Amino acid sequence: MWGETHKDLPRLPLCMEKVAILGGTFDPVHCGHLLMAETAVSQFGIDRVIWAIDHTPRHKSHSVLASFDQRREMVALATAGRSDFAFLPVDTNASGTSAIDTLLYLQNLATEAQRYWIIGADALQTLPKWPRCAEIAGLCDWLVAGRESVGVGESEMGKSSIDDWAGDNMQVETSAVCCKVAEQMAVLGVQLRWQVLAMRAIEISSSHIRRCSAESRDFRYLVPESVRSYIATHSLYQQPAVES
Repeated sequence: MWGETHKDLPRLPLCMEKVAILGGTFDPVHCGHLLMAETAVSQFGIDRVIWAIDHTPRHKSHSVLASFDQRREMVALATAGRSDFAFLPVDTNASGTSAIDTLLYLQNLATEAQRYWIIGADALQTLPKWPRCAEIAGLCDWLVAGRESVGVGESEMGKSSIDDWAGDNMQVETSAVCCKVAEQMAVLGVQLRWQVLAMRAIEISSSHIRRCSAESRDFRYLVPESVRSYIATHSLYQQPAVES
């Protein structure tokens, strides 16, 4: 089905690899997602990033605008050429909560592997409300991408100082979010292991890309060119965009 972009992970033991899950709707995948994955690989020596695409995500407030097959193909296009980026076979996560299913599948497939979950701070805040959260939260280490900091005016400090302050402040805010979630999970008897990804806040959103497509505005620097071409070829997101 997927041709040259099909990147299913072979059904083989992963031995002592460091394996990370990056889950989401990916409607569409964008450069921010790729930056999260690459940062995790370089910062923590991740051997394999498993992209887990939700079939029908229950935590989203809008209807998915591209089909599962289309979203999966866009992720395959975006990660082409990276042997350390892969999927699990489709039949391993058919329930709709793909990332959760993927983690449980990896627990059985790769019992000795170190497991990680790459996630944004805002998404991590919803973890205590996830189905089976007490079961899965302690099965991996959580690698958390920062949330956007509240800025200050350039008249108050130089540009380099602003950059340094924003980066430091974002790390502090993200750590505070992680600590709060860890406290909530501790109430459920789960120890949450987390670390913050060393990267700037992601200012790209899938909803903005969908809106650009609907309004025929250029978004070529927000997604890989292969993904932009796929969206154009298949006339995706031509209806008014909704928030995500």
